[in-house]
Amino acid sequence: MKKTLLAILLSAGVMLSAAAQDVKESDVPAAVKTNFKSAFSNAKDVEWKKKEGNYKAKFEINGTDYIAYYGADGKIISKGLKIRRSELPSAIADAVKSGYAGRTIDNVYRMDKNGSAYYLVKLEGDPDTKVLYTPDGQVAKEKVD
Repeated sequence: MKKTLLAILLSAGVMLSAAAQDVKESDVPAAVKTNFKSAFSNAKDVEWKKKEGNYKAKFEINGTDYIAYYGADGKIISKGLKIRRSELPSAIADAVKSGYAGRTIDNVYRMDKNGSAYYLVKLEGDPDTKVLYTPDGQVAKEKVD
C-alpha cells in the first residue's frame, strides 16, 4: 500500500507541476507518439505539453475530454477522462466541501495509474488549485498556483 501511495504521489507531482510548455507534435519523441496512437487511435484535437521531461496529451474521443501522461521513453505514466461533478464519489465531494469551503469545482478527471484510481479536481478561484484525491477522499497531492 505504501508503494502504491508513493507511486501516486510521484505521479501527482508530475501531473500537477506548474512548469509546462506547449510542444508541437513534431517535437514529441517517436516512442511517445507511437504508444499514444496505439492506445488512443481515435483521439482528436490532440494538444501536447512537456512537464519536467514528461509529456502530457490532452485530447478528445467521442466528445469526451481525456488526458494522458507519458515518460520520454514512451511508457504511459497515467491517463484519465473528464467526468461530471455529479460522478465524484461522495467521499471526495465531501472532502472538497470541507477542505475548500467557498470554492467551486471547475473540472474533474478520473485518473488511472497502474490500475489504481484517483481523482484530479481543479478548483476555480484565486489561487488556482488542483487537488489529487484517492477514492476514499484523502488528499494525495495539492498544487496551488
